[in-house]
Parts: sequence; C-alpha cells; structure tokens
Amino acid sequence: MAIERNCATLMLKARREGVTFGRSLMLGHQGLRLSRTEYDRFQQLAGAQAETPMPAYADGLFRALGATQVDVMDFSDYEGANLLHDLNQPVPDVHRAGFDVVVDGGTLEHVFNFPVAIRNCMEMVRPGGRFFSATIPNNWCGHGFYQFSPELFFRVLSAENGFRVEGMYLAELDASRWWSIRDPAEARSRVELVNDRPVFLLVQAVRESVVPIFSRTPQQSDYVAAWTGGQGGGAGAAWKARLRKLPLFRTLDQLHRQRRERRWASVDNTDLYTPFDPGFRL
Repeated sequence: MAIERNCATLMLKARREGVTFGRSLMLGHQGLRLSRTEYDRFQQLAGAQAETPMPAYADGLFRALGATQVDVMDFSDYEGANLLHDLNQPVPDVHRAGFDVVVDGGTLEHVFNFPVAIRNCMEMVRPGGRFFSATIPNNWCGHGFYQFSPELFFRVLSAENGFRVEGMYLAELDASRWWSIRDPAEARSRVELVNDRPVFLLVQAVRESVVPIFSRTPQQSDYVAAWTGGQGGGAGAAWKARLRKLPLFRTLDQLHRQRRERRWASVDNTDLYTPFDPGFRL
C-alpha cells in the first residue's frame, strides 16, 4: 500500500479547492510510491518544505496538505499504526465522525468484508469531511480480493447514506491521462471498461449529513430502472428473448458485442468518460 502519483494528485487538487485535512486517517500506513522529483514537486505545489532524505511513509504529504494530526488504522502495528482495528469488524464508537479526511490508498480491495469496511470508512468521516479512495477497477486480477466498479461507489456514497460524490476519475497507471466518469444512474447505462492496461479508480466524496448508513441495501442502477419500469421488462422482454434464439440474431448480437467492447466499453466513449485535466502534474 502506497501513495502514488494519481492519489497524491487527487488529494493535492482537493486541498487547493479548499478541502481541510485537519485530522487525517490513513487506512494502513501508506508508503510513498513517488520519485524524488515527484515528491519535491508535490511539496512545492503544497507550499511546504520537502524532507531530506525522503521518508518511508506518506505522513509528510498529509502534513504538507495542512493536517494537524495524522492517524493510521491497521489490523496490526507492524508498520507503526497507532489505531489497531480489523476493518472486517464494525469500528468502535470512539472513531465515528472523528476525522476530517479518511484515505483509502489501496487498502479496501484487501479487506474481505467490504460492506463493513466501507461503512466503517464512511462513519469515521465528520460531517463536511471527505472520503478519498485510490483503488483498482481493471487489469489488477490477483492483486487483492476485489476489483471495484464506479457503479459501486456511486451507489454507496449516495445522498441516501449522507454522502455526495464530488469527483470520480479513471486514471492511467503512469498518471498521463485522467477521465471523469459519469454516474451510471444519470447515463441510464452501465459504465463498463474493456482495456489492456492497469488503471486506477479515484474517488472523492463529501459527507453532507449523518444518517444511518445502508438502512437500505445499495442496488445496481440499471436493475432498479428495470424493476420500476424505467427500462426493460414487460411483453417486449419476452419478445426479445424469443428473437435471441434465431441464428441470424445470434450472429448480429456477436457483432454488436464486439463493436460495443471496442467503442462503448472504452474511454473513447465520451458519453461515459470525459477527458479531465486536474490542472497540474507531479
């Protein structure tokens, strides 16, 4: 687990937009996956003095962003965590609404009980505070337990749970390109990705109110639309099911799927992915 260029850029962008990092929490003691040049550039843009030699952990990045207290939560203290807790289990009350910023720099994909872990993260954010995640959506098979979709975070970090997504981005591993991702519920479409290189999913969300989290289980938006008559279902669905059995339809369907993978499920689909410039590069 380490803060790399994309995650560092996301946090610095947020700080320059006025986000307060006062009491910050890292999930796991995040190392630094930055070159010396990138680290110095971050400190310069943050208006801070770079440390020499480079530190092993990312605490200094948070202090450069204005954090007055940097805490680390982990299952074990093997990397110096000061808050020991298994994220598979509900977080103690003492930590609820206790942090201005909670940062998942690549931890949640390694936690088996994700619904409990993400609820812990959300409950630890103060009203007006932020949750950040730099996680993995594609081409990281075997890295952790999971790879995550934008749909998941849009549905979890929702008004119903007291949150609002301020930004969700797809970023290439080398941070050369970012795309802003459209909410599948707004697009009335699944936001899929078929590509050939590892990418990061970057999430920034604000806690707007303290309400019971997951009082209703999040559901995938296109199924909700189908269940409520927004799309699919009814006699038309039965007619399409019969049509799919025809050989010609199967051939056309295969061609359609190939075309969809090339165009629809790619960053070239500007209905779903919009090129985004964070305004600076490390």
